Amino acid sequence: MAVDVAGRLTGDHPGSARCDHGWVTKWVAVLHPEADTGAVERFRLRWDPLGGAVAAHVTIAFPFDWQRGRDELHGLLTGMLPKPFAVRLGAPTVWEEEYLFLLAERGGAQIARLHEAVYGVLGLARAERFVPHMTVGRRLPGAEQERMLRAADGLTLDGWARELSVYRREPDGRRVHEFTVN
Repeated sequence: MAVDVAGRLTGDHPGSARCDHGWVTKWVAVLHPEADTGAVERFRLRWDPLGGAVAAHVTIAFPFDWQRGRDELHGLLTGMLPKPFAVRLGAPTVWEEEYLFLLAERGGAQIARLHEAVYGVLGLARAERFVPHMTVGRRLPGAEQERMLRAADGLTLDGWARELSVYRREPDGRRVHEFTVN
């Protein structure tokens, strides 16, 4: 893993702008909270390797293989988010020693249920532990990480989860929006 001149992580690591999934197409499902994301996006431009490349989001289904076709995936996910719910993301927390998360202070239970439901209906293997969050930065332990955490003090996002968006992640790292369901 390398760090560029701006202090951003580079290379084939999870969360990098470059593909990290074996050079095959993957799918991902996310929530883009309906909210004023300006402060979060400005923060991400400085501290998140994906800032400016991928809009602020809460990942519901991490990159997964899907061979059965877009239409079937769309059909299975339609109706997964039966009604909108309020979300509040805050409490900046360093996770796994390098990621900066805004934890779900409101809406976390609904996000977790949606995660479980999507994994169940798609037959995906579940991660050991799912923590409802939005990743807003990434730095290795040290002075830069401490600056990032201080800069995040008071950073929050309040809004509504109304839709589930599905993207295709191409082997070259491009993310292609496939569809949105509610």
